[in-house]
Amino acid sequence: MAVVRLSGGRQASYEVVGRGEPLLMFPGGPGLPAAIVRADAELLADRFASYLIDPHGSGGSTPPADPSAYDHRGHAAFYDEVRAALGLERVGAAGVSYGGTVALTYAALYPDRTTRCLAVSAFAFGGDADEARGGEAEAEMEAMLARHAGAAWYRDARAAWDSWTEVTMAATDGAEIEALFDHTLPLYCAHPDRPDVAAALQELRSVLRADLTAMQAWEGGLYQSIDLAPLLPEIRCPTLVVAGELDLICGPAQARGIAAAVPGARLVTIPECGHFPALEAADEYFTAVVAWLEGGV
Repeated sequence: MAVVRLSGGRQASYEVVGRGEPLLMFPGGPGLPAAIVRADAELLADRFASYLIDPHGSGGSTPPADPSAYDHRGHAAFYDEVRAALGLERVGAAGVSYGGTVALTYAALYPDRTTRCLAVSAFAFGGDADEARGGEAEAEMEAMLARHAGAAWYRDARAAWDSWTEVTMAATDGAEIEALFDHTLPLYCAHPDRPDVAAALQELRSVLRADLTAMQAWEGGLYQSIDLAPLLPEIRCPTLVVAGELDLICGPAQARGIAAAVPGARLVTIPECGHFPALEAADEYFTAVVAWLEGGV
């Protein structure tokens, strides 16, 4: 990983994957390293030079002084500071999961610097906002969880899922969060027992490291309060929203709301796919992105 120096003695760690148009690629989380989206960057390596920047507090990037900066706006501001330090003028913004939320936020807050926005498995409406909209995303999540009820691993995975907030808030080390991910990652996929998907999840486990402060800020109220409704209409760049049809967290209910609110946005829903299109439906995901770039979506 390379390091770029920021003001106040801070720094950010990053790597660049591919060649072409500069693309800031944001990972999920918050509190997870940029390495978890390397598969996405590698898939698009012939089209983009993807800058995988560790979020503040993750990898070699300096934590924020105030944990409230772990929200979507704080992440967007951090990434824009890194963009400037790297000498990049205009960039694409892309992200997966919470990274997609941040990409949408970045595009809305920095329209003059954003050439395009790719939001993959993103969400715009936290628990409070979803409830106000009728609770469709929450109901979708429960239905997707139930799909796996017959799997041998489901009992342990569901127990970890249901205790996530309690365990996270009581944790004293990021390794405790990583143990939760070990159990729950299969829930994120439509077909986690398919050999190629199981192998990809194991690779993901090998690079997944959790920033405890970010995770506790998230579980302490950041997620519930996220509502991008005021920001989405401010996005002016070409925007593609990609969702797995069977994504339990950021599925069609979230994606439809995002695409409807962003002017001119295009929506692609991938059948038989969960939260990680690059791991579970790479061909369909790549085809959708290329078609969008070439104006064919």
